[in-house]
Amino acid sequence: MKKYSGFLSGLDREIAQLNDHMPRTKKVLADMLAEPAPGFTSRDGQKSAVRVAELKELAAIIPNEYHKQVMLPFTILRRTSLGPSAHTIGGSKFEQFIVLHILGKINNPFETWRSARLPRIIYSPEVGILRQKFPTLVTIGFGK
Repeated sequence: MKKYSGFLSGLDREIAQLNDHMPRTKKVLADMLAEPAPGFTSRDGQKSAVRVAELKELAAIIPNEYHKQVMLPFTILRRTSLGPSAHTIGGSKFEQFIVLHILGKINNPFETWRSARLPRIIYSPEVGILRQKFPTLVTIGFGK
């Protein structure tokens, strides 16, 4: 493996560069709803706007008592090591629960999110559904 270490470190740099659009920090749903021009800052320092209509639609799905726990934007990572079109959901288990709930992959009540068994992988068609429903609240990055 030592023979390929230079190549692998170059690959890591390339992946990091591809992910410059990913959020530097995330924000709580409740705070974003209160902002006059909601958005987040990417790793490369660019400001990414978030549509208020999307925030309101998401807020309608999630019970009010959880609005201060939801960190946005949702991050989805393309994971070639897991197979063709495989992606994982970044963030906390609660954020994973919400994404899977949006996709209709789980129908558990929100109160059960801690004990819910969550699928580890989602696939490209499901990512497409997420991006169609919430284009400014979902960022897609690349992992190994």
